[in-house]
Amino acid sequence: MNQSTKKKFLDALDRLIKGQPENRELRLKAKAGKLKINDSTVEKEAGLSVGSLRNHEDIKTIVKNKSLNNRVEQSESTQCPIELLQEEVKKLKKEKTQANKKRAKYLDLAKSHETALAYQAASHIKMVQELMEMVPAYEREKAMDKVVNTRADNVIDGKFR
Repeated sequence: MNQSTKKKFLDALDRLIKGQPENRELRLKAKAGKLKINDSTVEKEAGLSVGSLRNHEDIKTIVKNKSLNNRVEQSESTQCPIELLQEEVKKLKKEKTQANKKRAKYLDLAKSHETALAYQAASHIKMVQELMEMVPAYEREKAMDKVVNTRADNVIDGKFR
């Protein structure tokens, strides 16, 4: 690995940890308190291309460890990385449970709407059938042609006599 590239990455990581990036976009994020330390921000701060860290596993490991340690330092409720990660796992499990509950709720709602729609379609078919029976037999075909020609997608398949 090129030593100058490694030095750029390490210097960029150090600036990010201190919260003093040179990159304008990252500086704005740091001021807003939304700066995250990850491979992408280190590449950006180092002034190197996207994905340039992909061949530098040792630097990626350092970035991951420093990022985790930095998050532990900023956290008020945890003292070590394991506690932080366990807290995140609990949070994600809770979110998954809530998402599953919403999914079940909306699935039930969709099924009830499907049932209501089927009932409504059956009522509509029955009503059309009864109306057609009121029309004299010799005019029924002409009446149906008029309905179909008015709006072709307005016809529901049904069992007519």
